[in-house]
Amino acid sequence: MHADFVWLTEHSREIYEKYSGKWIAVLDGEIVGVGDTATEAAQQAEAEHAGAAYVLEAVDPEPERI
Repeated sequence: MHADFVWLTEHSREIYEKYSGKWIAVLDGEIVGVGDTATEAAQQAEAEHAGAAYVLEAVDPEPERI
């Protein structure tokens, strides 16, 4: 399993509280992009970390479904 997926699971509550309804890009346990769409989050991540293998994840507005 990719370490960033583990990080997402371990930090799901705080991610939900901050980013509910958004898309996030995660790289090495750090949120490197946020947006209303996957494209926006990816563009932010690419601006600072071009070509990196970040994870894009939708933060569901329902807390049980991250």
